[in-house]
Amino acid sequence: MVAPQRWHLPINYGASPPDQSTIGRMMTGYTSLSLRRSFTIILTAMVLLALTQGCTTNLKAIQDFGNLSAESARYTTLVDEYLEFPNRQKRYQPHSRHANLDVMAQDRATQKTALLLRQFIIETYMKSLGRLAADEVVDNTEELAQLSAALESQAATNPQEAEAYKKIAGIVTTVAVKRWRQDQLQNLIEQGNPPIQQILESLRHIVSDGFGGDQQTEEAAIQNYYMTLTMESQDPAGKAALAEWKEFRMSQVDERSEAVKIYRKVLDNISDGHQRLFDQRQNLTKKEVLQQVGNSVKDLRTLLKTIKNL
Repeated sequence: MVAPQRWHLPINYGASPPDQSTIGRMMTGYTSLSLRRSFTIILTAMVLLALTQGCTTNLKAIQDFGNLSAESARYTTLVDEYLEFPNRQKRYQPHSRHANLDVMAQDRATQKTALLLRQFIIETYMKSLGRLAADEVVDNTEELAQLSAALESQAATNPQEAEAYKKIAGIVTTVAVKRWRQDQLQNLIEQGNPPIQQILESLRHIVSDGFGGDQQTEEAAIQNYYMTLTMESQDPAGKAALAEWKEFRMSQVDERSEAVKIYRKVLDNISDGHQRLFDQRQNLTKKEVLQQVGNSVKDLRTLLKTIKNL
């Protein structure tokens, strides 16, 4: 039996250990290799992060439009002025008409919920639009509870508006329950445009004819009231005081009238802006579309600032 052959590597026992320069070159090569590997890893991570973020399009203009529209819609001062109108009229009307004004005040008090409901629906919907544009999960549990309670207690003024309320409530519920994100923004706009336009048109009609009509009536009442008192007075100082009071009351009416006009423009801006989104719903990422939305945002921000300063 032949014993297995063993192989031995030659060892140069006479070789000297590597000097410092050799070790330095070895370490430099190792360090360079480590740096290249680290740089490659970092670069790969950055590319992957960019690709991941690229899945979400920057729709800040649409996000801002939704958020500003929601903030603008909840301007409720005009509703308060509308409810207070009968009591203001008592200053200028004879006592024989006060009973009728009390009836008007009671009737308007019953309209308050319906008036605020329109604004609340617009606000809730536009909030959802803004959050989807930002690729955020929409958590509107509190808003949906309030909306559901309001819809149960308040009937719409006409069947078309009632259907619009129902559709918007269904849409914002779907957005929350199915946890829609930015990729469903086009779907939201497509479903939401007809009912939101119906509600906006209804509110614009109330603002122009109801709120605006009150200002015209009050202006005429003030003119007639102070003209009568001035004609009856023989006291120059009294006439001067009446003129000052008339100017003060008229300035209040002018301020409310300006607020009505601006709020009408706000609603027009929201309506036109959303219609533009609907018309361009397949091109929401295009630069020119976002530029147009950005212009609407600028106008809306200016209007909101103006009406808040009145």
